[in-house]
Amino acid sequence: MTTRLARRPTPRRARGQALLEAAIGATLFVTIIVFGIHLAEVGFLSLKVQEAAVSALWDGTHGEMHFIPASYSQAGGSMRSAAANAQARYSDFKGLSSAPGAGRITQVFTQGTGMQVSCGMDVGVGWAGAVLTRPVYRDNGGTACGAQATLSAWRFPSSFLDDGSEGALYKKKHLEDSISTMQVCAVGRPVGGTCTGRFAMLVDDWGLAGERESPTCLIASQDQLFPCTNPAFHAAAWSTYTPTSLPIPLGASALAEAALYVNPLPLTALAMVGLGMKEQTFWISAAGEETNFIQVMPLRDPISLIWPTSPGSVVAGTSGYYGAAYVNRLRDGGCFLGLDCD
Repeated sequence: MTTRLARRPTPRRARGQALLEAAIGATLFVTIIVFGIHLAEVGFLSLKVQEAAVSALWDGTHGEMHFIPASYSQAGGSMRSAAANAQARYSDFKGLSSAPGAGRITQVFTQGTGMQVSCGMDVGVGWAGAVLTRPVYRDNGGTACGAQATLSAWRFPSSFLDDGSEGALYKKKHLEDSISTMQVCAVGRPVGGTCTGRFAMLVDDWGLAGERESPTCLIASQDQLFPCTNPAFHAAAWSTYTPTSLPIPLGASALAEAALYVNPLPLTALAMVGLGMKEQTFWISAAGEETNFIQVMPLRDPISLIWPTSPGSVVAGTSGYYGAAYVNRLRDGGCFLGLDCD
């Protein structure tokens, strides 16, 4: 007797599950790509806002900072000018051209507009220097520059399979209107729509600069209130020297005046304010290359008729050390004051 075994029916597996999961995953992948591109553009343009502020900060350092010893307000004007220049160049978030930009930049899903750059002075990062030099070399409190701009979603799908109906695939909106526009700062985050963070730096090293402070300093005559042909240089050096010269004894001139009833040294215009030529008298001569480093003294000057002031002078025979320095300067092709030697 033959016995047949009954074949047990097997349940059929549902088909299409993998395809459905792939379709749903593809919609999510689209969202990830779109947001990835947008956030990358936001990061790139945010760095350009920071770059605009730093560019203004460094560009401002080449401007006029002072007129020694009268005024130190020029630094503020130079920094404001640098900020305006940086704002114009970075209005298109590029800063590669000296001409003003288009005022905006448009990328795949992001648009940048409203670049603003500002610089100010007296931000609390100053350095006062030594007490005796403060009347001449005055602190300006440092400078600080900041920038801000507006970044907006552009051609960004605000809705994607989220029409609000019960059959919609997603319940949340693809891009909320509240985050479609953002304010970005060079430093930190905006407070009340305004960026307060800035990059700060010390400016003005009190060095001589500009046409008014660049002439060589020759002694025109010691009987003038400003005897040097570079008044800014002379006034700064004299104002710094005078307080330190007060302890210098005046015994020699006092003895001469007691014996002769008059100061034997030549009278000067400074005698009118009690600073006649004495042991404390300030002399300065800084002859430059324009005069071949030679100070030709006025005939009425009692000290010297020719006064070489550096090893650059052609008058090399005034002393052994001076002559050796002058020969060394010419021997190696004119290497002097940082110039490369041949």
